Amino acid sequence: MTERALRAPSQVGAAAPRAADTGYSDADGLSPWMRRVALFALSYQAFFALTDIGLYLRPELGAGVLLLLLCCAGRRPWRELAAQPAVRALALLVAFVIAQAVYAAVSVAPSIPLSAQLSTAGKLVRLAVFTCVTGWWLSLLPRAIPRLVMLMGAGLLLSVLIYLPWTQGAALWSGRLRPELGIQENLSGQLAAMGGWLALCLSMALWARRRERGRGLALAAALFAYVGCFCLLLFSQSRGAWLAFAAIVPLVVLGLLWHLHRARQGLGAMLPVLVAAAISLLLLYAARDLIALRFAGTETVVSEAQQAAVAGTVSSAPTPTAPAAPAASAATPAAAVAVTDAVTAQQTQVNNKAVSVRMALYKLGIEKWQERPLLGWGLRTTPSLITESQRDMAGQHHMHLHNTYLDALVGLGVVGTGLLIAAFVLLLREALLAWRRGWVPVAGFWALIGSVGIVLVANNFDSLLWRFEYGRAPLEFLFGVCLAWGLIMRRAERVQRAAG
Repeated sequence: MTERALRAPSQVGAAAPRAADTGYSDADGLSPWMRRVALFALSYQAFFALTDIGLYLRPELGAGVLLLLLCCAGRRPWRELAAQPAVRALALLVAFVIAQAVYAAVSVAPSIPLSAQLSTAGKLVRLAVFTCVTGWWLSLLPRAIPRLVMLMGAGLLLSVLIYLPWTQGAALWSGRLRPELGIQENLSGQLAAMGGWLALCLSMALWARRRERGRGLALAAALFAYVGCFCLLLFSQSRGAWLAFAAIVPLVVLGLLWHLHRARQGLGAMLPVLVAAAISLLLLYAARDLIALRFAGTETVVSEAQQAAVAGTVSSAPTPTAPAAPAASAATPAAAVAVTDAVTAQQTQVNNKAVSVRMALYKLGIEKWQERPLLGWGLRTTPSLITESQRDMAGQHHMHLHNTYLDALVGLGVVGTGLLIAAFVLLLREALLAWRRGWVPVAGFWALIGSVGIVLVANNFDSLLWRFEYGRAPLEFLFGVCLAWGLIMRRAERVQRAAG
């Protein structure tokens, strides 16, 4: 039922293409078993895209299977991909990244082996290649896209069930504990923000389908998923993800309202938005201590051990004798206040160091980019540049500059960063063109825009775009959907030209 709600005509959705409309049939050389294996590989990739539970269950294993299947599918897939402007831009990016890694190993940083430069560059290469592979297979299976999104949510739920410290709820809400969900905390915040937005889109699509059987249960599940993702967003303590969610979601909702108003489709689907907003305000009030403490700086809040150490320091005064018990009792509140003040002071000191470290990294990045503005230093060279700078990093060792765009400028230079931006802009252009020509559900398009916006804003505060496999896999699916819609649209145009 939820799949029909996402693709059927409604206030927030338009008809998605039928299977026959993909323009590719079994007569073109693709056997049914390849479709089934591809669907299994896509499902595997989606389920493990938002988590890292170990056991060698890597999401890009599924993308690797898709690549092998593509090699067995004949020439037509490669011709179709080569005809896409976005794929050509990605191919240029891949060629530049590999050549630049060789250049960096030979001329820029000879102390770093070529294998290390290529290994780091390979992360961005895999993002580009697997985006193309995933997009082509999704273009043959457009009806599976909503189900794959649900599988991604199920994988995130599995990660929560495994890693979330359920017995320490008070510490989570107060901000004294920052949970690890098997992935980097800042990345978990970004993924939770995307999950919350997608759950909100699903609830809007379900609300518009008033006559669907089982709509109430599915709507409740979607709102519950939103609440869960919003709580995970708060628990992640990632201020970049908070800002991304707060800045992008209202803007995209307003954009959707404007679209519905111009299309004269009514605004009834906005009721789930009002409910979600009310729930969000209640959760923000419940987590007010966490938010206030987190906005004191950029570091994780003081751990339980640190608080115990501070408390021990404060309580190290001589213990009063028995006759002085009333005085001790009277002094107990003062001691508690002293402990709190000491913890706050220590937290402020740590946060101030964290802010200075982040600013030092930004300044270092600008300086190094200005030294090699066109071709950059190489993606693998950035950690060495940070170490060699000998700047005060508060005893921490940083592997990146905590800003994806600055990392790209320093590592790839203006040329490589320009190719990266051009490739992703062309991918989004595919989705925009397909939407304007009626091939993309309205709910799906706005869900995509909101997700991309969250990714772009969150990466201003950390380097998450290609560094981690469980960060690349959702983006391979996200940008792969853009490419899939473009492929379907162009196939339909070829069929219309042939028929005309």
